[in-house]
Amino acid sequence: MPINEINETMEQVANYSAIPLALIGFGLTLWQLAKTKRAAEAAQESARSAQVAISRNHLLILIPQLQRIEEELERSVRANSIELTLSWLANWRWQAGQLRGFLLASSYDDEKTMRALQSSIAKAAVARKAIIDSKHGDLLKATRPARDAIAVVTNELGMLAAHQGIKTGGQENGSL
Repeated sequence: MPINEINETMEQVANYSAIPLALIGFGLTLWQLAKTKRAAEAAQESARSAQVAISRNHLLILIPQLQRIEEELERSVRANSIELTLSWLANWRWQAGQLRGFLLASSYDDEKTMRALQSSIAKAAVARKAIIDSKHGDLLKATRPARDAIAVVTNELGMLAAHQGIKTGGQENGSL
């Protein structure tokens, strides 16, 4: 067999075998892409679950802090300590604002609790201003609306803590 015939035969074999090999390669590429997509989706879901768990843990930490702030605020008012009362009111505003932010980010839908939180934050700000502006002040009177609003929130926090604790113990779909 002459070399030209061998070359032609080899060329034909190469031409005909290239198409199936290209299709196999293309199929493997598509399979790898699908596998990569599933892995990326699983990683994304895992990250979302971790974010929800972290938010829940922050909530479970903030709730007792807010209850302690309420106790300390009451104590500072009874002791007639303007400085401590101002400090605890500022602490309430900061921590309650964080809790409200976490709940908003998690699409928490208990409107009553969200309104109570916002009201307590606003009333704490008003009480601070009243105390600072008066310089002498009757702390009981100046802080009464804020302390009442704070009590409403802390009454709701027990339910929220129990609800979040239950969710932390079990599998959830990613909402707080």
